[in-house]
Amino acid sequence: MKRNLFLVAIFMMVGVVVNAQRLDITLSDNSIVSFDVKRIQSMEFIPESLPGQISGYWYLGWRVMSSSTTHYNGDEKWVFNGTIMKQVKSSGAEEIFDLEYAEDMKSFKAIPRKEGATTSTYTIIAKEDELLVLKVGSITRHFYNTMMAAHDATEITSFPTRNEYTDTTKVWNQKSGATHSDKTPMGSHYAKYSAATQEQIEWLADPSNQPDYTLADANKDYNTWKAKTINLYPLNGGNPTPADVNQHGIGDCSMCAVFASLAYIYPDFIKSIITKNSSSSYTLKMYDPMGNPIDVVVDNKLLCKSNGECVQVTGKNDVFNWATIMEKALMKWLTCFKTGGLGGIGTEHAAPPFTGDGDSWAINSGKLWNGELTMVVDYALKNGMISVGGFNKGGILCGTLETVTAHAFTVMYTRYPETYEFSMRNPWGVSSVDGVLEIPNKRSTMLTIDFRLVMPGAAAPYKRQDLGGYIPPKFTMGYNDRFLSPAMLEMYNLKSYGPTPDDEEEEEVPDEE
Repeated sequence: MKRNLFLVAIFMMVGVVVNAQRLDITLSDNSIVSFDVKRIQSMEFIPESLPGQISGYWYLGWRVMSSSTTHYNGDEKWVFNGTIMKQVKSSGAEEIFDLEYAEDMKSFKAIPRKEGATTSTYTIIAKEDELLVLKVGSITRHFYNTMMAAHDATEITSFPTRNEYTDTTKVWNQKSGATHSDKTPMGSHYAKYSAATQEQIEWLADPSNQPDYTLADANKDYNTWKAKTINLYPLNGGNPTPADVNQHGIGDCSMCAVFASLAYIYPDFIKSIITKNSSSSYTLKMYDPMGNPIDVVVDNKLLCKSNGECVQVTGKNDVFNWATIMEKALMKWLTCFKTGGLGGIGTEHAAPPFTGDGDSWAINSGKLWNGELTMVVDYALKNGMISVGGFNKGGILCGTLETVTAHAFTVMYTRYPETYEFSMRNPWGVSSVDGVLEIPNKRSTMLTIDFRLVMPGAAAPYKRQDLGGYIPPKFTMGYNDRFLSPAMLEMYNLKSYGPTPDDEEEEEVPDEE
């Protein structure tokens, strides 16, 4: 009876041509839509969804219980609009519910209009653009924004079993893998090594002493030292920038990500530790395995293949810069102290020789909620931690570039905070976005991310005060700036990465606010 009265009221408000049996509705833009009255089964005013409320069409992909898991094909649909939900079964049967949201908008009661039916309370586990996860009792349902996505969802998206934390301290307590050592400030990795001897100090101070090239990769044709022209700070008004760090033939992606993090947060620190003695000699302030200050002096002879092709890190257009010099200094440091190779060096091992601080922690993938992961990024960057991350699944599109596994990325603030959570720069530096992946608030992406966060040590006083989203400097792209080098393709078993060589257009990114 209630619906009939409501229908009559609607007819009276908008006007109905009874003889023609059509309902004409004038919209706010003065356009008119018309319906055949005979085909209208029911009418009801549905309030527009408010912030925090679920809206739209959602298709069931998975139903998870403690004892069983069932994959659906999206043929069950739940429609949300304001405080009303319609459940459409695969059989076509429908049931209407009135919703009462909790004050924090993290749960709601679904009150059935069907007499005798039971009210259920749903917890909103996830609410993203493409995924909705609801839990009632011991049953969790995973919904997708299209029927095809529900049908193709071959994996169940995982979530932490605990409630989401909003307290930064509780989130930070989820870290693991501490590398603190009571024997040396350089971290546990260097605790078994000794302080520099006088002989080692003198060897490091002689620029003619070259590193052991096998520390780069003993299985490669990297065995020649050739003099190259160095331009320490070619971009960004003569200041270090992450765009100066572009990996080539050596598998030291973590070191590259550390260098880019230093350039992002501590550009003045980099300039403070490098002294140009001449066009062919550079002194770097570093630390021995026990954290004692030392000088490492290198020349401008860089590691090359026998054909003269340099395999070290470069800036744009293959310019050899501060990052190239720091890479050689680290290789010489590793040669002297015999603490390991440059290829495959870890984040927490690459930073201390320059900063004197090896305290670090890990954030493991899948352990945090999406919002918590974003909180960790903000906490780490506000505290000036050298922040490096990775992905355990490749091929996920983040902005205009895809994820790569067994690889390190520099963690940064995003310059598109309305669209993305944070950024992760690939040290390959390809394309006009300089290798920057923009991380969306999608659980399928977030759960693949892990972090290694290292204390800044001697760099701390040089922290930028205006740290914001990274904006790559303007530069004229060469071939290697747009596409991945053959050496990197081979190293990561890739056929291609980034735009195709025939693509002359720059990638589209959201407009800046």
